[in-house]
Amino acid sequence: FRTLLAIKTAGTLSRAAVALGVSQPALSQHVRDMESKLGVPMFVRGAGGMTPTAYGDAVWQLAASLRADIGVAAEALWHASRNDKPPLRIGSMSVTSGGILAVALGRYASEAANPACVLVEGSREVLLEHLHHRRIDMFVGRLADDEPPSGMLRETLFQDSCVVISSLRHPLARKSRLNMEALYDHSWIVPAEDTSFYKQIAESMRRAGVAQPEARIASYSMLALAAVVSTSELLGFLPMSLYASGTLSNSVRRLEVDLAWTPSPLGIVMWRDASLNPRAQRLLEILRAVAGSARASAPHA
Repeated sequence: FRTLLAIKTAGTLSRAAVALGVSQPALSQHVRDMESKLGVPMFVRGAGGMTPTAYGDAVWQLAASLRADIGVAAEALWHASRNDKPPLRIGSMSVTSGGILAVALGRYASEAANPACVLVEGSREVLLEHLHHRRIDMFVGRLADDEPPSGMLRETLFQDSCVVISSLRHPLARKSRLNMEALYDHSWIVPAEDTSFYKQIAESMRRAGVAQPEARIASYSMLALAAVVSTSELLGFLPMSLYASGTLSNSVRRLEVDLAWTPSPLGIVMWRDASLNPRAQRLLEILRAVAGSARASAPHA
């Protein structure tokens, strides 16, 4: 399992061998032995590296799940040995971990009676899988269209839209009102195409009948996107919730762009029995207050 995880992450045998502290021939033989025992090919070998087959992906997902479960169990054992309460484990998408959740966790941690938290960042699909198996106590992020499984509760905290941002020194930062057509000549950094945020932007622009700007850079990280914009002449998109949370107010400027953005709900999903935990209840109270402040301060395009 460690071999599969290392090769999937590294992409090549040579880099995976370095990460595992073994020789490349030994690792290559280990992969062949593994494939022989299972009777299926785990990887496709190519000039660019090793790509998992459908069989490799299936076993890799099992390996990742087991690693997560073992990590949670080891942590629980460690806290039990100290007669200590385990930390609250929060799974968050990047849209919330750098925004309203960051503000809420800061307030939560300042309360001496509250124990430590562990923040796990990832995609919605991965985090909801962790929640299903109780590897995390709460999911915070962009909510899916379907209802959560029986026994779970879901609460919307913020109807998220989008803002266009620039650096504080960008020439457009001094403009009062703009339309998208005025921005096409500038360079852009945008969310990666397979992210929910990109799809939200695409849907809004499709409804408005305007074209999307050509991107110089695509990013899976909201914080990296904002950092690139703040230190360059590039323009970018940012979730309204992240901008309105105030965590980036000193580094980027919102451009007043006329466009009706399609809203997307941000909120929490958790098991109903876990919601009875006083620590989870308190964090949820703080999240509601922070989201309320963000709604009140959110600019209206």
